[in-house]
Amino acid sequence: MVIEKKVFVFFTVFLLGMTLVSAFSFAETFNNFMTGYATNNREPSVTLNAPRDSGAVNNPVTFVWNYFDAEGDELEYSIVQIDDHRGFFSPVNYKVQGESFKIRLDEGGEYWWRVQVVNEFGSKISDANRFFLNTEEKVCSDGTDYFECSRNKPLYCDSGVLKDNCQKCGCDAEGLCQPDGSCLTRRCSEGTVYGSCSNNRPNYCFQGELKEVCSLCGCPEGLDCMTYGKCGVVEEVEEEIIVLEPEKDELTFLEKVASFFKWVFTGKPLYKQAYKFFYFVYK
Repeated sequence: MVIEKKVFVFFTVFLLGMTLVSAFSFAETFNNFMTGYATNNREPSVTLNAPRDSGAVNNPVTFVWNYFDAEGDELEYSIVQIDDHRGFFSPVNYKVQGESFKIRLDEGGEYWWRVQVVNEFGSKISDANRFFLNTEEKVCSDGTDYFECSRNKPLYCDSGVLKDNCQKCGCDAEGLCQPDGSCLTRRCSEGTVYGSCSNNRPNYCFQGELKEVCSLCGCPEGLDCMTYGKCGVVEEVEEEIIVLEPEKDELTFLEKVASFFKWVFTGKPLYKQAYKFFYFVYK
């Protein structure tokens, strides 16, 4: 009888506990559904890539890390912490977007760095790595920093030596990248670079073909640019000025009357004068 009571009490407590757990689980699930916020979301992770641990670097220092989140939550921002002590007693913090950051440090020596990644549901801070900074300025002959592309493509500053590296630095617009890292400058048949005017104006090198474009390249001295792109001589045509004299109108009535009186005083026979009058009046 005692054993039955103990079993009864055990199962009663067990069922009560399971009921409470289920109630809390349901409440949490309902809350997540209503708020859209998962309280049991796993924290992200972060891995440091560069500078490698205990490696030596030069200015400017480039920091690279990898962010990962099992639920696929997007990275909102990262905080890069740099300190000269592994305990990070007085770190300098840099809030950045993405997974890389470049900075020029003032003093050489030993440094420690770590990264905190933050997303909507939480954050994670990485382990700390150490690196050594050499503040001696490292540049190539044209002023390009070590391990950077020169302004003069395709040159790349490789530990103080400028090398062709079109795969990394690219080519100018008229260049074509070659397997050896150099750029092949494309030219027309007589040596004019793509997209340039030839010395023989008005020729223009367009995609390997010479075309006459006097509006862009001009014309040799003494020639004029024609509307169709070629050069030529514009013939001057002398303009003939023709003066048109107004035609003389027929005699007016008054002029005819005056003519009649003129005939009257000429002394000719009257019948001839009358005939002339009517001839002039009614002509």
